[in-house]
Amino acid sequence: MNEPPFEYADHTADIMIIARGRSLGEAFKNAALGVLNLMYDPTKAMPILSIPVQLSGADLEQLLFNWIDEVIYRFDGEKVAIGNDLEVHVDEGEIKLTAEMRGEPYRPEKHGFRGTIVKAITYHLMRIDRNGLYKIQFVVDI
Repeated sequence: MNEPPFEYADHTADIMIIARGRSLGEAFKNAALGVLNLMYDPTKAMPILSIPVQLSGADLEQLLFNWIDEVIYRFDGEKVAIGNDLEVHVDEGEIKLTAEMRGEPYRPEKHGFRGTIVKAITYHLMRIDRNGLYKIQFVVDI
């Protein structure tokens, strides 16, 4: 994969995240990392805690919404610094996601704070495309 796993695009008052992956699970993982990297440095989180996640949706867009909502909640609500070591599997037929988040209690002095708090994911401009690689685009409210 020659393209970056995630990137940011300009968007008024919010931030658009574009994530890619060879599989839908990898693209969902990179979408989560795109969100987390806005708030702190996930590379500094040690895999002390393991958080299993099982989600479903009416369609892939709702599944993505539910996944990113879960990622935001774990950081903002439970104060867990999730690391890069995420395992994410998406069953497109069943529209289900199983994942294991690994991390540790968030500490700003260790994990940093990048000055952005992601409040929520939105459906605005959300897209999930496959043209060789999976490409996911969504906007988060900051």
